[in-house]
Amino acid sequence: MSEIPPFLYYHNALADFLQREEADIWAWFASDKLTEQAFDENRLMLLKNAVRLDAGSHDTLFAAAAEVKEALDIDVPLSLYQGTGQHRNAALVYTPDEVNIMFEGETLDILSDAELRCLLGHEMAHYLHKTREDGRYFTADRMLGWMCGENGAHPAHLQSLWLSQIYQEIFADRVGFMVCGDRDAAISLLIKVGSGLKKFSVETYLRQAAEALDLNKKDGSSGVSHPETYIRAIALADWARDKEAADVRLPELVEGEVRLERLDLLAQRKLTDLTRAMIQQFLAADWVKSEEVEAHARAFFPDLDITLRPPEDMALTALSETSDDVRDYLASVLLDFAAADPDLEDEPLLKAMEFARQHGLEDAITPRITQDLGVPPKKLAALQKAIKEVAHD
Repeated sequence: MSEIPPFLYYHNALADFLQREEADIWAWFASDKLTEQAFDENRLMLLKNAVRLDAGSHDTLFAAAAEVKEALDIDVPLSLYQGTGQHRNAALVYTPDEVNIMFEGETLDILSDAELRCLLGHEMAHYLHKTREDGRYFTADRMLGWMCGENGAHPAHLQSLWLSQIYQEIFADRVGFMVCGDRDAAISLLIKVGSGLKKFSVETYLRQAAEALDLNKKDGSSGVSHPETYIRAIALADWARDKEAADVRLPELVEGEVRLERLDLLAQRKLTDLTRAMIQQFLAADWVKSEEVEAHARAFFPDLDITLRPPEDMALTALSETSDDVRDYLASVLLDFAAADPDLEDEPLLKAMEFARQHGLEDAITPRITQDLGVPPKKLAALQKAIKEVAHD
């Protein structure tokens, strides 16, 4: 049996962020009292909405489950249930002192032995995810779920919860594949549960998923518009082929290009840090001796001290590597400073244009100079000429 796949980077980073930025709320959701209440609710849901299976009537199922549980080094009791829902599915109903897996619909009737082992490994992986690392990932998910359930939930919280969930599914898919040792069985499990088909080609499905990815890239669509099964199937195929390369590709596959309208909490923090670094670098020049410019900088970051020189190793290569809408946003920030103090006349605009040229934002800032600041085309051409002359000196 191979070693259990490591937990994914996203969950560590998200838990760190929530514990640091929302310490009081985190402490509440990590409390024993609140957690035990949730477990009692889960137990009651099972008793009311499912039938507990017994080993005597389902000996093959329980034998497979016991083998998987031992392989994953899980040492709590196991209970299996058949729910009353008609939709094909299986789910871990979490309590820390028992593995409770509930099957829905005809799931158990359509799976091969390898697919069944994969499904059991997948659901038990969710148990590992919630219990290991001192329960940090479980706390993070419950905390985010509460935040997203409140009226007026911020889109960044909704995006973070979605990403946390799909990354957890991908982790569980990897564990399921490890348990059954059969890539095609792991992928066919996804297709069977998702579509109900019993006969199909895994390779044809993977080609279809890859085709959808390529078309989305061509029309500029977000990576997260793919059906979740496509993403998970491709992620599994990547993992089976090359684990290290799969980890490198995974964020792009799941998250797609960074877009302003769907920033999660971590991407939002990265963009905030990048904005701060850009402003700090831009305002480090000697030309910035204006109360209006300083006041505008503090409107972005109240604690920003523009008299401090940024670190020598401050890397702004990410400015040119972002998506078009993020680059457009960064260009607009530069132009805000260019217009902050009319008494400085054209110097701030020239500095902003030169800064944009140096950091790969020239294409983003040029149309905005006319659109946002109303600079006539002839004057813009003269400014561009002046910058080129300075650059050639």
